[in-house]
Amino acid sequence: MTDPASYPASPAAASARRGGRSALLRLIFSFRPEEIATLLLFVPMAWALASIAILGGGMPRTEATWNYPDAFTRLVTLAASVTIFLYVVRVKPTWTFARDLIPFLFCANVYANLHDMIAFFGAPDITSWLFRMDVAIFGVEPTIWAQRFAQPVLTDFFTFCYWLFYVLPPLLGLLLYLKGEGRAFRMTLVSIVFCLYLGYVGYVALPAGPPRYAIPEHAFGPPLVGLIAALDASRAAPAALPLTMKGAFPSLHCGVMVLAMLLAWRHLRWFFPIILFFGVGLILGTVYLRHHWVVDIFAGILAALVADRLTPPLETWWQARAQRYAAQPNGAADA
Repeated sequence: MTDPASYPASPAAASARRGGRSALLRLIFSFRPEEIATLLLFVPMAWALASIAILGGGMPRTEATWNYPDAFTRLVTLAASVTIFLYVVRVKPTWTFARDLIPFLFCANVYANLHDMIAFFGAPDITSWLFRMDVAIFGVEPTIWAQRFAQPVLTDFFTFCYWLFYVLPPLLGLLLYLKGEGRAFRMTLVSIVFCLYLGYVGYVALPAGPPRYAIPEHAFGPPLVGLIAALDASRAAPAALPLTMKGAFPSLHCGVMVLAMLLAWRHLRWFFPIILFFGVGLILGTVYLRHHWVVDIFAGILAALVADRLTPPLETWWQARAQRYAAQPNGAADA
């Protein structure tokens, strides 16, 4: 007797399957590529935070991080941010500027939780390997070697450059927006978001501590001291973020700043010398201030180059698919 499953599907059933696939693709491509990446990151992060909130665990606290919000509080915040994100995307898609900025807010939310993801997934720590690679390449550990140049003016300058990471790349996007360069503005935002996400994956897959935690203090010599008390105080601020214990590889400070240099050269040439000057200061400063191994910097630059090269063709391909599926009536079969 012939197995009923061997009979070909009826035209109605085949059409229903094609219609279901088309509806799913229409839903996916109604989002932007960075929004899909955001949702994909949300799943493992929510899983990790929920598990830690219920069962305990996560990265051990230090005296500096003792008052950091617990996993449940951060899970609620994460869920709220994703709810707002979905509301804007699905209900208020015409809020284009808000829609452009929300992935950056999610990036900040992800960053605040990465230390628990690192502990939850438990990938091997590569700090000692980074140390050995630095020494193999340069013959010395660069962060220790750089201390021979330590002086208050340099310490203040490099500290100032380091904090400009939070100013110059967003300022580039804002200037492009105010100039009315819509596509350049979007390429800048999407490229930076993808660079950040590549780095976040690196933090979880390849956890590593920075030189200032991995190398004994006496190896560096005297503590770094500047002329401006506020800048001296700011150098202690990263210690209050648990991620800084294991989130060194790759260097996103360097990666995003190099990406901003490339984008400024391409889209806002007059801004390029400004971002180049302070960007080079930031890269040198990550070593001088003992924040990163040089191999971290190489990896950050690689992440920047990947994001820079892949974002334009991905955006073009994605937009073509989005227009294709948006033009199909509900229930249309996928061609």
